[in-house]
Amino acid sequence: MGALRPSAVLSFRATSPSFLKLFALPLTRPLASQGSTQPPAFLLHAKRTPAADISLKNEDGSKKDLPYVTKATIWAADNWQKLGQASEGSWKRRAYVMGDRFMDRIEFEEWALKAIDPTLAPKPWTALTQGANGVKRGGDSEKVELLFPKSLLESEQLVASLQKQLDHREPHHRAAMIKCLVGAPLTFPFAIVPIVPNFPLFYVLWRAWSHFRAWKASQYLKSLLSASQIDIIASAELDTIYGTQKNSSAPDQLLLTKEKVPKIVKAFGLSEEEAGELRRAVVQSEQRLKQVSGESAKEAKEAVESQNELDESKKQ
Repeated sequence: MGALRPSAVLSFRATSPSFLKLFALPLTRPLASQGSTQPPAFLLHAKRTPAADISLKNEDGSKKDLPYVTKATIWAADNWQKLGQASEGSWKRRAYVMGDRFMDRIEFEEWALKAIDPTLAPKPWTALTQGANGVKRGGDSEKVELLFPKSLLESEQLVASLQKQLDHREPHHRAAMIKCLVGAPLTFPFAIVPIVPNFPLFYVLWRAWSHFRAWKASQYLKSLLSASQIDIIASAELDTIYGTQKNSSAPDQLLLTKEKVPKIVKAFGLSEEEAGELRRAVVQSEQRLKQVSGESAKEAKEAVESQNELDESKKQ
């Protein structure tokens, strides 16, 4: 998965402080066993601005006070890139390559969620307060756009599916964060190794931080849904991209292919970092399809064998 590594390095970056735009990008069609009424599985992607483009000063020229988590995030991303620039064969370079491989195994849903920084995105709290006081909730200026291809998704299905995903992801990431924090002390013995830092501890703590970000993003998106602050918009550009002929070597159920990723990146001005995340989602979706298809084929074979055994017993 070498092609995915640019994203693994730079995905510490958060959403732009000035806006948040979401994309629902269909990944795979539902299998026949799942029923035709099921919507396609999709990637919720947040368009964002690299940290280098984030202004560190206010309009009056004074230094902007960024959240400590954001500062730590930028510092960690910069230092991780330095490891990748180390000479071949050095322990820094080996640690970078190994860490990169671990990162590529993390679910694309987690990468997508943790890229959303609620502290830098539009706030739904005002709309919620207004709604509680009997005032019409939300204004157009506060809404977050969610673009989707209407040829593959219906707005009602999209909202219901997104709510279901968030209902699953919120407790999942909270529980995973707690497990990482509880397991962190088990890595302390690695600290006795001279020269080389305690990478297992760093990785476990990084995973805890990653799950924390995904957990808070899940809560934030659920708040946006509750406050009716997500503006569902059909995108003709996405319909055009998804309507193009896909590579015949890709599975029939795969909707987003590697060939379509550059078209989406170009159409919506996404970064190379985001392109890497889309490619990661494609690779993992294809792997999941193969796994599910294999399990379905095995179950079908077992069902046929069971039916044959039943028929034989009846003849006897």
